[in-house]
Amino acid sequence: MVVGRMTPGRMAFATRLAFVAVLAACLSFAGCSENSPPVEETATGDLSAEAATVNGQIIYVSDVELEARLKGVIKPGEQIEPGSTEFDDILEELIEVKLLAMEALQRGLDEDPEARHRLTTARDNILGNILIEHVAAEEIDEAAVRKMYEAQVQLLEPQMENEARVRHILSPSKEAIDKIAAELKTAGDFAVVAARRSTDEATRLDGGDLGYMTADEASPEFARVIREVPEGGVSRPFEDQQGWHIVKIDQLRKRRPPSLEDLRDTIERYLKSQQLEKILKQLRGQAEIVKRNPARSSSMDKPAARTAPALERVVEAPASALAPDPASALTETHNAPAPVLPDATPPASAPKPATTTPAATTPAKPAPATPTP
Repeated sequence: MVVGRMTPGRMAFATRLAFVAVLAACLSFAGCSENSPPVEETATGDLSAEAATVNGQIIYVSDVELEARLKGVIKPGEQIEPGSTEFDDILEELIEVKLLAMEALQRGLDEDPEARHRLTTARDNILGNILIEHVAAEEIDEAAVRKMYEAQVQLLEPQMENEARVRHILSPSKEAIDKIAAELKTAGDFAVVAARRSTDEATRLDGGDLGYMTADEASPEFARVIREVPEGGVSRPFEDQQGWHIVKIDQLRKRRPPSLEDLRDTIERYLKSQQLEKILKQLRGQAEIVKRNPARSSSMDKPAARTAPALERVVEAPASALAPDPASALTETHNAPAPVLPDATPPASAPKPATTTPAATTPAKPAPATPTP
C-alpha cells in the first residue's frame, strides 16, 4: 500500500479538493447563481478601501487580499500592499473576471439551462468542500499528522534499500584504465587520482563523486559494483557505453524515508479524506434518500470489497478535471485504508543515471549511463 498511484476513489477525493479553486473562480463572477446577491451587497469594507470599480461594481482591497490568500501569494494573517506588483496583478485578474462575468450576464448566458445547472452544482460542491475544511480544522491537528507519519515510516523502513556513495574514474581505453588501476595501488587517494586522470569533466573536479544511488537507479554495470564491492572497496576496470571505469564505494547506508515535511500534504489530505468519508456516512444515515434508478446505486450504499488503494502525493486537480456531474465525484471513497508513505526509490520506469561530458561549465554530478545492449 505504497503512495504513488491513484485509484478511482482517491482521484474522486483529489477532485473534491479542487472545488475550492472553483469557489474562488465562481464567486468572482457577479451572479454566480440565480440567487446570488449583487456584488455591492456582499462586498466588505468601506468606500475608502475600494481598489477599483468596474461599471459601478466595487472591488475592495479586502477582495484582492482574499484572492491573494487563496492563491498562496500571502499567508493567513498577512496583508498585501496596495500598489505592489502582486496587488496590481491580482486586481487586474479580478477586473478581467468581472468584465467577463458582466458580459456573460449581458448576453443572458446565465439563463441557459446548462449554465444554471453548472452554477448551482458548483455552489453545492463549494459549500461541501468548505464544510470538510471546517471539520478537518477541528479534527486534524499536529499530533494526528505526526502519529500517522510515524506509523507509516515504521511500515516503510524495512523496505528501504541500501544506497552507496559512488566515485568513478572514466577513461577512453582499456590500456589507459589499466595504467590508472596500477597507479591507484600505489597512490592511495582515489579522489586525487580521479581529479588528475578522469576524463569525465562533470565529476573530475569533485574527485569523481557521483553522489548516492541505489543499485536499481544505476546502469547494470554500476549496479553490479554497488551490490558486490564492499564499503571502501574499489572495483576492477569495466566498460560501458561511456568508456572504461573504475569505481570506488565510498559509503554504504540505508536509504532514509521521506521527512515529515516532505509528506505533510499527503498525510493531511488523507486525513481529510477520512473525515469526508466519516461525515458522508453520518449524513447518509440521517438523510432520506430516494433513488429513481435503484440499479445505479452508489458504492457508498454497499461498499464493495477491494484491495487497499495506494495514495500518491495528492495534487489538486485543475478545474478541467472536474466531472461534468460533480456529484459523481462523491463516490468510491468509502472505507479507504490508511496509506503507506511513498517509497523513496524511483519507479521502474525512471531513467538510469548517466555520466556526461559537457563543455567547460560548472561541474554537475551525473550518474552512470545505461550501456548499449
